[in-house]
Parts: sequence; structure tokens; C-alpha cells
Amino acid sequence: MVRNAGTEHHSSRIPRHVENPGLKPKELIEKSRIASLVSRREYPFNMADGPVLIFDKSSLESLNLDEAVLLDNFYRSNVTPLFFVECLADLEKSIRSNSTPEQLVGSLATRTPDQQACANIFHMKALHGELSRQLDLGDQRGRPMIEGGRAVQLGDHKGLIFEHSQEEEALRRWQKREFLEVERQAAKKWRRTLSQVDFGTMKSSVMAELGRWRKPKSLEDAKRIADTIIDYMDPEWLIVFGLQILGVPEAIDPVRTDWIANRRRPLRNYLPYFTFMLSINIFFCLVLQTELLRNVKQSHQVDLAYLYYLPFCSIFTSKDDFHARIVPLFLSPEQTFVNGSDLKEDLKKLDEYYQQLPDEIQRQGLMTYAQTPPEDTSFLTTRLWDKYLPSWRDKSERVDINDPLLREALGQLMSKVKEAEQSGIPHDETNLENIDHLTIRHQIALRKGRYRRFTEEIERKSLEENR
Repeated sequence: MVRNAGTEHHSSRIPRHVENPGLKPKELIEKSRIASLVSRREYPFNMADGPVLIFDKSSLESLNLDEAVLLDNFYRSNVTPLFFVECLADLEKSIRSNSTPEQLVGSLATRTPDQQACANIFHMKALHGELSRQLDLGDQRGRPMIEGGRAVQLGDHKGLIFEHSQEEEALRRWQKREFLEVERQAAKKWRRTLSQVDFGTMKSSVMAELGRWRKPKSLEDAKRIADTIIDYMDPEWLIVFGLQILGVPEAIDPVRTDWIANRRRPLRNYLPYFTFMLSINIFFCLVLQTELLRNVKQSHQVDLAYLYYLPFCSIFTSKDDFHARIVPLFLSPEQTFVNGSDLKEDLKKLDEYYQQLPDEIQRQGLMTYAQTPPEDTSFLTTRLWDKYLPSWRDKSERVDINDPLLREALGQLMSKVKEAEQSGIPHDETNLENIDHLTIRHQIALRKGRYRRFTEEIERKSLEENR
């Protein structure tokens, strides 16, 4: 059973954002539309929160609906554009199943997180953001990248209201099962960009430019060679070479000029996302010369492109062997790869754990009895919370979502935010550390699968407000 209610996601803390020294403050507000979500408490009613996780189709489709609900409850899902590209490709396939392709894709849409999900910008947008000096990956690692913020003033408080970006709009339509609209408005363009990558041509052009390098003996060895190329080849040559390989040759002159003006800083510091994407492509071209990866197909374009999103999560999960072998090589020590089979097993255990609770507790909703995972470290989810959110065990920090004073205060705050949105009074604050509130609106299901998310009172009020 799925019942919807409009829920406004709200944050009081957002990250520092790199300012473009070539723009005046007002121009920066108008032009800079990329920001990241980093707040420990981004949602009203103290939603469960959790580490930032990126999943692919193979991982989500292995979950049943109740397991998917718990994934949404304990993790902040960063939904990439590639997920839509993967899933919508199934609409054109002839699938050996009792279900139609539309039914199978619809089932995936139902299981897609809605409560703690956001849609990451397309990786080429992130690259353009860095090249135009609007994005500093050093401040964004481990955090979803979104765009579309509009500056509004609320008394002495400054905020950003995020309208639906193309990616967020795709996620919204996906959840409403408007698949053809997602395909027409967004996925087709993303797929076209990915289809321009021909592995054979890429390997030939990259290796011709790089010169003679020995064949790697293992995937780890290929990664070391790629890093050596990034760190020791002439950086000015790498800028030209890399921008051509990544499909943005028009950026060569302005990027090179700006790099020289910035005293020729090391590329890993000056253009970290560019060097990250380039290292992936170099690595893959080195591997294509060998038998280290068998049966590489053009369909692996999407699998490879998932690696471009690794900086925007703490956890990446997949059941795909391609990802299981390659993703860990590109993760930082702070990040984690979780095999999709292990994640499913853990969510299955959590489902069994919560289904055993008395009915009177379950009627209170997940937001009451499952704000945090069980304290038992035999649960993978618990261990991941310990790694990424170590203060969660401090019960003094937990908030009672049923506290009438808290609910009244939240209601008053949300009313003021709506007033600010309607007034349209802008501000020119350019340092996002000084922004007081951030608003993102999503429609989320009050109930999903066998789980009630909120108390009966919250359900009743939400349904009344949305009549």
C-alpha cells in the first residue's frame, strides 16, 4: 500500500561554496546553481537520516518492497541520472518474464527511495561546474550534488529554495511512473551523451597520445599506472589531452589560461574532478589492452560512467561484477563499497527484526521506533552508521517527533519559509556557510509496503492538508 503526502524537506546547515572571483556577488547568486547537501539533519520530524549511498539498478532490483523501505529509512540515497538510463532501457527490451517491461520498470519505480532521496546532477554538469570555478570538489566529497537554488530573505535569515532541477524533475516523474516523460525530457539526452563514447576509438586515441606504456598485470596495477600518468605527465599537456578526451575541447583555452594565472597549481588540487574523471578513462583504456576484464561491451558505458559519481557518496552498492572489481580502486579510504547481495541480506535481517515488534509499536511509524538502526553491530547498517555517523548512539541528541512544542515550532518555521518564498525578496549572500535554511520539496509515501512511516496523527493531518 502506498499513500502520498506532501512533505517539505528543510535544512538549517549547508556547505561552504567556492566563489568565482570573476563574478560580482549578485551575478554569483544568479549563475551558480550547484550546491551539496551535507547537513546531519536535513529533514523535518527528525527523519532517520543516514550515510549517503549510491545504488545501481542491479542492487535496487534485488530488494523487495519492504527491504527498499528500510534502505530509504536508514540511508540518504543519491539517485544518479544513470539509474534512469539503465531502467528505462528495459522498456525497449523483450524480457523473459510473466510481467511486461512496463510492469517491471514500474516495480523498480515503487522501490526507488522517495523519503531521503535526491537526484544528483549529470556528471558533465559537475565537470562544467568545476571548469567554470563554481564547484570545488574538495568541499563536496561524499555529498549529493544538486542545482537550482533560489535565494530568498526571511527577516534577518537568508535561505535557498531549490526548485526542481532537470534531475530532480526526472526523479519526481519517475516516482509518478511517468516514464515516457522522463525519457523524453532527460534520459534520452543523457543516453545520447553516453553513446558517444566508443571504447575502441577511445582506447586508440588515448593510447596514441599517451605513448608506450607497459601493459598492466592486474587491475590494481592499471590504477597505479593511471595515477602515475596523472601525477607525472606535463600538466599543461594533460589539460589539453583530458578536455579533448572528456568531450569539452571548447574549455581548453579558458581553463589553461586560468590555470596559468593560478600559478600552475598541481592538477589534483586545481581540477580534482577533472583529474578523477580522466584517471578513470585512462585506467579503462589501459585495461582494454589486456584480458583483465572479459566480455567488455558497449553496454558497459553506463557501468563505467557510474564511477564518475563516486565522489558524491560515502557508500556505493552494486551486485554487478564489473563494479565489484573496479569501484573499490577509485574509492577514498573513507568510502565503502558494499556488495548488493550483502546489503540485501542485511535489509532482510532488519525487516525480520522490525516485523517482530508488537503492533502498538509498529503503529507509531518508522520515524518513531527506527530513527536509528538497532545497536547490535551484527547488522551491516549499524556498522556503517558507526563509521559515518558515530554520534548516533548518543540518545540525548534524539528528538521526539511527537513533541507538540517541536511540531508547533516546525509548523511556524515552515509557514515563514513559505511566506519568504512568496515574497520573492532576494539576498546577495555568496558564502553558503552563512545560509540559514534550505528547502527542498518532495512527495513521499505515508505508508509503503508493510510499513507505516509516521504516527496515525501525522498521517491524518497530512491527508487533511492534501485534500
